[in-house]
Amino acid sequence: MRITDFFKAKDIMDKIITRAKSTEKDVVDKLIDRLQCSDEDKRENALDVLSSMDLTVAEGIKVLEAAKKSYPKSKFDWKDISTDLIDICANRPYSEYVLKIDDIYDRLNAKAKNSALNFLAKYESEQAIITYLKLLEKDYEKMDRLPSGSLNKKPRNGDILFPGLLKFVDNKNITVDIYMILLTYFSNGVVRAEQIENSKAMIVKDIVEMSQRIMSFELQDSRSFWNNGEYLDLRYEAGVYFDLAGYINSPEVILALRNIMQVKDMRLKMFAAVSLIRLGKTISPEDALEIAADSEVRNWFYINLEKLEKEDIFPEQYRTQHAFAESNMVDWLIYPTELGRVPDYIELMNVFDNEEEEYYLFRFKCNNDEDGWLAGVSGPYEKDEIPTTSAGGYTFSHFEKWESKTPEEHLNAIVENISEYWMKRAEELEA
Repeated sequence: MRITDFFKAKDIMDKIITRAKSTEKDVVDKLIDRLQCSDEDKRENALDVLSSMDLTVAEGIKVLEAAKKSYPKSKFDWKDISTDLIDICANRPYSEYVLKIDDIYDRLNAKAKNSALNFLAKYESEQAIITYLKLLEKDYEKMDRLPSGSLNKKPRNGDILFPGLLKFVDNKNITVDIYMILLTYFSNGVVRAEQIENSKAMIVKDIVEMSQRIMSFELQDSRSFWNNGEYLDLRYEAGVYFDLAGYINSPEVILALRNIMQVKDMRLKMFAAVSLIRLGKTISPEDALEIAADSEVRNWFYINLEKLEKEDIFPEQYRTQHAFAESNMVDWLIYPTELGRVPDYIELMNVFDNEEEEYYLFRFKCNNDEDGWLAGVSGPYEKDEIPTTSAGGYTFSHFEKWESKTPEEHLNAIVENISEYWMKRAEELEA
């Protein structure tokens, strides 16, 4: 090849590459333009294409810039294109996005702002957390829930997040979310008591006030509240407060926890007991027995005592695999998407075992439930670990009537169903 031919070929190739790059950039622009289309299907298709692209930093910045715009309203109230654009970038983040979000934040709609804050709370960098606190201060007073990203799953940068996050607790709609993060940071050793010393009086006041609210509820017994939505919401918040109390050493907190030890709600009593023990106080054997006897909290009580190396407080009569399996079954049942409460009756019907594992088959029912006894399985439990609170991921119920199958058929139906689920998940991960 002559030298002139070489440079001619190179010039052609450079033009092709330049045109290709220009086309790539045009694709993002065209997709963003398509988001203004009146046809919702075309808008959704454009979002799907953007979501599947491996965006460069420059393209991602362009997508974030587009989040400032107004777009046609979706037929679904929860759908928001600006929010989707931010989420697309959050799935494949670059550090440059943090500064861009800071730049566009004030021009985002409320849903997109929430998404932007969630992105910052997921992105693992100091600058992201600094920016998160800065932007949160602008809108926290209007919030019903705190955008917390992965702060509860991956606690980090405690020296930056606290005490700064605590100045937003005056919005009582997000106080419990903030205290949940603080609790997570304490339990993971990411924050120290001295970091929040200036906020301690406020936290003490909130814990005391929460104890008074709980004490004002008249409960007939520990299961009379499952149809009381107001109490169930309060119960969740109170659990966070009383669990956090174990890291807030003050006479007022200890007195509040002692008062909660008198309530009939065993879940809250369990949190109070563990916090007292964490603070170096004692609980009576009678209180320990009452908590351990409750199937909803039995396992959580033991797990917390184990972490504190205080297992000796746990009553021996409930340190059995039968008792732990029953508590595991009930813990699954109380999820809102399942039974949504503790059953009024639960009985162990069979234990199935092989050389290495045991499955526990229960039947359970609620008063005034026309279905009667239903079947559920807890387990499996490794034989060389028994007694243990650690189930192997097959705890489940089809809520089938007990008499509809033999015990073996109930077990097989549940185990096969869960096995298929895990196999499908594995295939999805491989794909």
